[in-house]
Amino acid sequence: MSGNTGFTYAGNLRGHATGIHVPFTIADGATITMGDMVALSNGYVALAGTGASIFGVVVGLTDKNGIDLDNSKLALTGTSASWTSSTKTVVAGSDNSSTDYLRAIIDCDPLSKWSGATDNASTDAQASLAGCYTDITSASDQASDATAATTQAQLFIWGVDPENSARNIYSIAQHQLLGWTIV
Repeated sequence: MSGNTGFTYAGNLRGHATGIHVPFTIADGATITMGDMVALSNGYVALAGTGASIFGVVVGLTDKNGIDLDNSKLALTGTSASWTSSTKTVVAGSDNSSTDYLRAIIDCDPLSKWSGATDNASTDAQASLAGCYTDITSASDQASDATAATTQAQLFIWGVDPENSARNIYSIAQHQLLGWTIV
């Protein structure tokens, strides 16, 4: 589902307009895109990856002063650091934790719901079924169609997104903050 990657906010089980947004410095050398599912690793933001606990979803990318990278006037000085506005992707330098301090704003609310695509257009019978579970892909920006099952995995499936039938609604079931949650 090329071009349809990344998770977007689809509401909150408590009815809140947004989840809980917390900034964290991006790990040295990490590539982070808006909509990626991420984890905290040694105090820094990194992609969560398949089977790992998920801390939340990236909803913003800022400079060390908290200014959106699209509006930041700071020059990226870190080794190999870059920002691509069109894809909302930052590549942190290998010295980000000591030079640029680029940060990801993460929605870490375990009750947030997310709209996201699967890596194979939900062709697996359980990939879109409410009450089933699935993992994310290693790129952390899509659900894995092949891992959809009735046994618990990283994401709980709420069903097809009523706003976009090519996507499903998910909640994080394997949350880094709370461990396994019941949604």
